[in-house]
Amino acid sequence: MSLAVLACLGFVFESINVTRNVSTWDWDARILRLVALGAANLFFTGLLAMMGALYFWSRVARSLPDLQGWHTEQPVSEFSAAQVGRDFSWDDYQQGERQVFRELDALASDSWSRDSAENYCRYRPQSESNPKRILDRDWNQSHVVTAKNPVGGVVLLHGLSDSPYSLRAIGERLVEEGYSVLWLRLPGHGTSPGALTQVTREDWSAAVSVAVRGMRDQLPSGAPLVLCGYSNGGALSLDYAAEAVEEESLPNVDAVVLFSPMIGVNPLARITRLYHTVGLISRDPKSKWSNICAEVDPFKYSSWPMNANVQAWAVTRAVERKLTKLRKAGRMNELPPVLAMQSVVDSTVVVPKLMTNLFERLSSPASELFLFDVNRMESLSNLVNLSFEKSVLPHLARSDRSYRLSVLANVRPDSSQILLRTWEGDASWDHPVEAEWPKGFVSLSHVAVPIPPDDPVYGASPAPDTIPLGTIRMRAEPGALMIPDSLFVRARYNPFYELMEQHVVQWLSQFVTTKSRQLP
Repeated sequence: MSLAVLACLGFVFESINVTRNVSTWDWDARILRLVALGAANLFFTGLLAMMGALYFWSRVARSLPDLQGWHTEQPVSEFSAAQVGRDFSWDDYQQGERQVFRELDALASDSWSRDSAENYCRYRPQSESNPKRILDRDWNQSHVVTAKNPVGGVVLLHGLSDSPYSLRAIGERLVEEGYSVLWLRLPGHGTSPGALTQVTREDWSAAVSVAVRGMRDQLPSGAPLVLCGYSNGGALSLDYAAEAVEEESLPNVDAVVLFSPMIGVNPLARITRLYHTVGLISRDPKSKWSNICAEVDPFKYSSWPMNANVQAWAVTRAVERKLTKLRKAGRMNELPPVLAMQSVVDSTVVVPKLMTNLFERLSSPASELFLFDVNRMESLSNLVNLSFEKSVLPHLARSDRSYRLSVLANVRPDSSQILLRTWEGDASWDHPVEAEWPKGFVSLSHVAVPIPPDDPVYGASPAPDTIPLGTIRMRAEPGALMIPDSLFVRARYNPFYELMEQHVVQWLSQFVTTKSRQLP
């Protein structure tokens, strides 16, 4: 700190000295000294600011709740990219995953048993939050349903800190439509939040490649293969699709469906890479975490490690590099068509980047961006923050878009009834919709898009003996609870899910029809 003060005082003194000796100064020497002192001042001021930020970070970390066993331990047999060789198969992945969950059960029944004594804890066998009590299977694990005569295959990729459960509903509908469906549990997920402190984006990408190969091997020759990704899984879907354009050894995909895709994230995520430095300075293991919460959600981690931000940023940067490379090579037309379902307000994803970084680069006329607008009832007008329009509306107003744009919005400002308006080229048309905004809903959210209202955990009418995360109501002072405040505000299910699901099925049918016509 003393060096920074001296540099600042020296810079001020030298500046005054220069102005007082205008007639007698030595230009070169004076200017050189002034520049040097200015540079030193900037350097030490920046160093001071960084030290202050690191100190504040470490203080915040110390104020977090205590770490539990599931924050510091994880199954040791988790998949990593280093395991993949020429002969590594989807069966190998599943076998390794079964071992991972055997190790998880051992940890939960042994070293974590004291920490999980509370009523609401996913690792306590008797808890309402235990995933094994809710449905006929644990949806934290990968799952495959093989159709007898599949019309195509779908690989589903969940979001960050999430599990295959988040895409359970759309996957089950696609099974009904005759698809073979593979729900992939990405490495580091579905077990303990501590596993997310170790995983890398390379592990995720390697797992996606193994799953896609496994699905392609199950399909008849020529049957369409689809990647369907939610949030971080959406970014991984695009990452694979772009990689497959250049890498001939990878099976190509025929279409990509995205829910709240993580194409652009807050640039501050990049700064979290400094958590290693903070940990070294503070010697506090909690510095690896941005949030430590009670693990009450059976299918999604409530605690959030810094490494999750770092790897999410790395995925989005990898996608951007690959898309830029394809665009410069004139090969964007080789990317498969994309359908994205996205809320116009999203605290996780930078929505304008979805348009600029992806859709405004796509060349397939079959691609479509489907947006859920906010509730624009006049009675809510002074309660809704519309600042997002400044960055979103200019892209919606473009007349030269090469993709289809659909927006679900209010029919009129005095009505909660909605309609679907679609633009394609110079044409536009409206689709009447038998649905309206539910009372109390102002907008969808990042997490709500792929979740139906009848979901037993996040839906409007939760199943008996299940923690009602979609309708939970508690009152307390902010910070008094061991669960995030956003749990009480953020929409957890999509009231227009049925409409959206049908739209996805109809959009995919064009690829099934096309492939069928091409078969001999």
